[in-house]
Amino acid sequence: MKLLYSGTAFIEPMFPNMPHNVLSVSTAIIADFPRKHRTRIVLKINGEGHIQCGLNTHIPGMRCMMISKKHMTSLGLMTGEKVFFEIFEDPNPLGVEVPEVLKALRAQDEVVERVWKMLTEGRKRTICHSTMRIKNIDLQVERALEFFEAEREKLVQKGKW
Repeated sequence: MKLLYSGTAFIEPMFPNMPHNVLSVSTAIIADFPRKHRTRIVLKINGEGHIQCGLNTHIPGMRCMMISKKHMTSLGLMTGEKVFFEIFEDPNPLGVEVPEVLKALRAQDEVVERVWKMLTEGRKRTICHSTMRIKNIDLQVERALEFFEAEREKLVQKGKW
């Protein structure tokens, strides 16, 4: 993985009274990234972890990386703590592993493959995460097909199908 930036920052709440924690980075730093603010990254905190994430808008002049409660706990981090962090370019441009069920559906169904190719990276991540949350394979297939049909309908309505 290619190191894009390293530095120190405080873990801060994204918004008051909200459970989301973030590390913030200046947009001037992000300007040097390969795809600017659209670059998918891997975040390491205090030399540990492998947090795949994107760069979100935070406050003017800053971008932030969200840190889930799960990662906060597993890395022993606290809100307000000063940490050393490293930002690497994610070798997987999608930023998430494509589940086997989706790979199989794409290989077997031309319509699914065509819809997949027309989806934005964000919509691809959505179906990947949604599929991974479901444990029953039959239900994974059913929900994925429903998703692709709904996306196809959107494309038809927009005149892109």
